Amino acid sequence: MPKADRVRVDYMPCQAALHALQAAQAMFPEANTQALIDRMVITGLSALVHGKWQPPYLYGRREGWKLPDNLREQVPAESTQSGAK
Repeated sequence: MPKADRVRVDYMPCQAALHALQAAQAMFPEANTQALIDRMVITGLSALVHGKWQPPYLYGRREGWKLPDNLREQVPAESTQSGAK
């Protein structure tokens, strides 16, 4: 699809989303950021549509969301200590 025909989505992630992206970057180091975001959005929609999986409970305002413990373990330690709390 030509760039002129594509919709641009501005992305201002909360800290939990940044941590999820950092974990994905560690898992797929060859993928660029846009490819990872696309993969995560498509995978997330598929998981929601296909039933048995339960999404993590994200309560309150999105700025306060935290990754569940089992996902937080996937975030590289240096990324959470270098200002991306």
